[in-house]
Amino acid sequence: MFERYTEGGRRVIFMARYFASQTGRTIIETEHLLLGLLREDKGLAQRFLGSPSAAEVVWKRIEQSKPAGEKISGSVDLALTDGCKRVLKFAVEEAEQLSTRHIGPEHVLLGLLREEKGFAAVILSEKGIHLGPTRQDLIRNPHQYCPHSEYPQDSRPVPQDIADARNRLKDIVRRMEQAVANHDFAAARACSDEERTEREKLLALHRQHGIDGQLLD
Repeated sequence: MFERYTEGGRRVIFMARYFASQTGRTIIETEHLLLGLLREDKGLAQRFLGSPSAAEVVWKRIEQSKPAGEKISGSVDLALTDGCKRVLKFAVEEAEQLSTRHIGPEHVLLGLLREEKGFAAVILSEKGIHLGPTRQDLIRNPHQYCPHSEYPQDSRPVPQDIADARNRLKDIVRRMEQAVANHDFAAARACSDEERTEREKLLALHRQHGIDGQLLD
């Protein structure tokens, strides 16, 4: 199903699954695709939402309307909603309109905007992001994907225990992303559970120190 997807496009799908499990959903909805996209392609987040950390803002917006339930293990298979399936179909069509057979995060963004009844499209509309202008912008200036791991990170000093936790988290995420790139989704799911535990520890440390954290980074 995802043979035509670029590495970035596949990572968006995997991260959507991760965010669905984090919020206790048994299905992957359009807002989870949006979270996966913004987390994985920070250049796209900066370009259209004005911040590389836009995923955090969107996460909070989703929680306002759909409070998170009990988290689900990474080993549980989650199905795509019909809305998500349409988004991915639209992404293929948008890639073809932009004269490429490869489907990247930017095509998923256009697919989300075309699925107007999806919660992701509602959130994007609230941010002033609409299909026509976004498509034209991408036609004029084709998007250059920058992997999440290569995007410049905030270098402000933090307490050592937070720095150590962030480094552990980065190592887990790096292993998870490598597993996705290798199509080893069993290993990626195992890393997902490990990553969730480490992220919860990091969240507790941020609260302990009174620091706002980029917890989706």
